[in-house]
Amino acid sequence: MNKIIFLILQSVLQFASSTSLRVIKPNVLALEVKDLSSSQVSLHCGEQDELEDIHWERNGESIPERGNHITVTIDGLRGGNFTCHKPNGELLNYTLLLVHPVQFPRGGILTQSDDREFVTCIAKNYSGHFHCFWKWHRERSERAVVYFSAIRNSIVLNCTVDADISGVTCIDMDYCPYSEESRSISLTLLVRNLYRLEEHHRSFLITDIVQPDKVTFNKIKDDVFEWHPPETWSFPCSFFPLSYEVKVIPHNHSCNFNGNRVDQHETNETHYTVNTRKSYIFCVRAQDLFTKRAWSDWSHLHQKKHRHRLDQ
Repeated sequence: MNKIIFLILQSVLQFASSTSLRVIKPNVLALEVKDLSSSQVSLHCGEQDELEDIHWERNGESIPERGNHITVTIDGLRGGNFTCHKPNGELLNYTLLLVHPVQFPRGGILTQSDDREFVTCIAKNYSGHFHCFWKWHRERSERAVVYFSAIRNSIVLNCTVDADISGVTCIDMDYCPYSEESRSISLTLLVRNLYRLEEHHRSFLITDIVQPDKVTFNKIKDDVFEWHPPETWSFPCSFFPLSYEVKVIPHNHSCNFNGNRVDQHETNETHYTVNTRKSYIFCVRAQDLFTKRAWSDWSHLHQKKHRHRLDQ
């Protein structure tokens, strides 16, 4: 054949009660297993019937099976990348066969965050942009993102995987911040390490995941502090108001310190006056006034009498 036609490898799993097979995307299949016993999978190279001498490779190494249709044995989590070739070695087609243990506890490829989620999503404002991220298990070195999708109202959102494959940035072009959200975003993430597949799902509204960026100080005079909303926050602020938490912390402590000498307040104002003669740390963070969801990270300033240093 002068022109090679690349087709999805059509695979038929010999029926067994503990296994099933599904197509993840072209040339990528998932063998879903309930236990780690051996499974027989039939592979079809494609429309190459006129070629009788088709040979196969598994993970780059030749296997004895020949022909357009072959049957291979999958032991445990040992999937593989199967390729079929002409007698001269020319590639005809391929399939990546992954193993998905469906009744096993999730985790092992990704690790849970502090909120016990494998995938965390954050929106810095109400523009329709959001970022989802995850943490790989440190011992999983052969890792990859197999598939990712974010869907709302049957519409697939535009998403781009981060260069370090530890997150994805999406935008809902039809999102309107001035109307109430009626339908959630459904997120699906498939990751693998070697040939083991792991699947994760999240469902959320933009209002569920809004977390403002850190606020910025714009004026400091003696013990009077002023700040403004994050530059990334939605405007006008009259429609997207923020509330602020202010803390005055004893010197040499972090903003998360909650001892007896902490002065702590919530306010809708963007200024605050500290009344103390001792050195201290001034901390402020922001939160959506209406949704009362996640707080921003702290902005803080180390304040010594007659001297200050700004850390944001």
